[in-house]
Amino acid sequence: MTTTKTTIKVPKPTAWPLVAAFGLTLSFAGFLTSYLVGIIGGILSVIGFIGWFKDRFPNNLEITVEVEAHHIPAPVHSTKSTHEEHPHHRAILPLKIHRTQSGLIGGIAGGIAMLIVSVIGSFIMHGSPWYPFNVMSASVIHSITEQNLTNFNAIAFVVALGIHATLSIGIGLVYGVVLPLLPKHPIILGALIIPFIWSFLLYATMNILNPVLNETVNWSWFLVTQFVFGFVAGIVVSKSEKIQTLQFKAFAERAGIETGKND
Repeated sequence: MTTTKTTIKVPKPTAWPLVAAFGLTLSFAGFLTSYLVGIIGGILSVIGFIGWFKDRFPNNLEITVEVEAHHIPAPVHSTKSTHEEHPHHRAILPLKIHRTQSGLIGGIAGGIAMLIVSVIGSFIMHGSPWYPFNVMSASVIHSITEQNLTNFNAIAFVVALGIHATLSIGIGLVYGVVLPLLPKHPIILGALIIPFIWSFLLYATMNILNPVLNETVNWSWFLVTQFVFGFVAGIVVSKSEKIQTLQFKAFAERAGIETGKND
């Protein structure tokens, strides 16, 4: 009986991932042993990743192998839609993302809204607008105690603004990346889910990060300010312009080495 054989193309085997993994292992081992081990590991990691990269980009290296007819993989059918301009390429969601400045602007807007609500709450509960600034800066300025949280402190004010701005911009950038993954209800994700998770993590770790804040903060009002930040930042980011991802362009075009035909 004659067995029909045919050929198929499969990715070419490569040992570079093992080299990179071994290098990373030595790099971390260097923290426990010797800096020389770490240096050798770092060099091996770089070599491994470069070799691995060259085997996969811009074209995936393949080899041809013979297989028997009944071992040929059956065609895979899927109801998942493809991009109309590239019918051979499955679309990777999201197809469109926000620009980086959208997350930046959203974080600043949310931070300002959160700061206003925090100051209003401070007036109502403590009779002073400086309470949230002093509490936030207490993790850096250890001389601040519970007795002077309502007093104006110029250094604490500047430090608190710096911390607040950094965190607001950072979380805003996260919103710019995460919100397109939930295109149907981005405001729900931005205003409720993320602030709740963030507040829960802070509540669980605040005794270590900022003992003064942990002992003096009104967590109910703190959660309200987080929701305000998330709502404002979520609206600003979700309503901003979206741009198409580069997933359907060749690697050389994505890297800026070549220009697309339509450019």
